[in-house]
Amino acid sequence: MKTAINYKEDLINLTRELPSNKVKELLDFAEFLKVKASGFSYKKIPHSAEYIRKMRVEDGKRLKSSKNFVEELLEWQRSNS
Repeated sequence: MKTAINYKEDLINLTRELPSNKVKELLDFAEFLKVKASGFSYKKIPHSAEYIRKMRVEDGKRLKSSKNFVEELLEWQRSNS
């Protein structure tokens, strides 16, 4: 098992390799874990609402709702006839 010092070195190496927007995301997640350990509340985490919104938007882009899928399918069928 690694010691805390090794974990800190791993984090430092990660921050050197990641782009700045990903470093901010890593920091937000670390703050989330810290707050969770001391009694969880989204109100204690800075930018938590913004972070969750961003994650939902990304999930929304990746996943299509069935309504959108059916509409696109009907449009495609009309264009082919």
